[in-house]
Amino acid sequence: MRLNFDTIGVAPGDRAGLWREVGCAVYVPMDAEPLVRNAFHARMEARTFLGRTWSSVDAGPQRVGRNERQIAAANARDIFTFVAQAEGTCAVEQAGKRAWLIPGDMLVFDNSRPYRLVFEQPFRQTVIQAPRDALGHRARGIERCLGERFAPANGCGRLLSGYVTGLSEALDELDEAEASVLIDELFALLAVRGETSAAPFGGDRARRALVWRAKRAARELIADPGLSAQRIARLQRVSLRTLQRAFEAEGASLMRWLRDERLERSAALVDAGHRGHSIAEIAQVSGFATSPPSAAASSGGSGSRRAHGAQPGPQPVGDEARICPAENRRGHLRTCLRQGSVAAACRS
Repeated sequence: MRLNFDTIGVAPGDRAGLWREVGCAVYVPMDAEPLVRNAFHARMEARTFLGRTWSSVDAGPQRVGRNERQIAAANARDIFTFVAQAEGTCAVEQAGKRAWLIPGDMLVFDNSRPYRLVFEQPFRQTVIQAPRDALGHRARGIERCLGERFAPANGCGRLLSGYVTGLSEALDELDEAEASVLIDELFALLAVRGETSAAPFGGDRARRALVWRAKRAARELIADPGLSAQRIARLQRVSLRTLQRAFEAEGASLMRWLRDERLERSAALVDAGHRGHSIAEIAQVSGFATSPPSAAASSGGSGSRRAHGAQPGPQPVGDEARICPAENRRGHLRTCLRQGSVAAACRS
């Protein structure tokens, strides 16, 4: 969907109400009240990509808020919102945290919690949203940097600023699937920030950094069904036990995380509607073996595989199933993959 909205052709007395309706439709149910009604103006360009939203807002002074009643509504969406201030200022308040954004600053907040934004002067802002369930395990890292102001001058802020600028400039050249993945990657960068900076002291911080590097390396090699914990540890130049302890401190084993990551990737490809690709093919690019193990391999038993840190993984039994555009078809396949039943997905 692509929307271009401008109040210039709307009667002054109707602009605020119509702007509120557009904001609720594009983002989430919320309140938006102009600070100067008689001279209020607003303009928005918005685009949606498989449940993600990119938008550019140019508007007059106003207060924006979201309360418990709106959050509790049955159709409320659980999403993260990233904002990049281009002009004017923005005061942000959520969960007891306050931030003041000036041009160039960025911040992420959670639409499933009450918040308040105050724009005391005309402003321009880029707003990017992604649903929590599409971000999977990354949501926990993003939550750790909610309300944190990112300045564009250095460090993570400089990286985020460049990424958002490049993404905005490239949108016209991207299809829906590409744009949705790149929006998710923006929030993945925020998750990295949260995961690696949450611990203030050396030991915990070093452990989080090790886990993050190991996950990054594993994602690059995830299509290899033989990827083992030992190989990931060697790439990080640490012992297998050191790596396992680091993951356990985060609440999950390395190979359990890898299995979940593969299921998330498979489900995301199914959700994206990759027509012409079988479930077996999707499973293969996600790192699940697509052929039964040989007798020699089977004779070694699963114990040998576990000893080397390899993931047993479910075995698809065919590639006859093709992705159907019907929503219920994708929903069923996505459920099978998330539950680890790749074989069941292939037979469906």
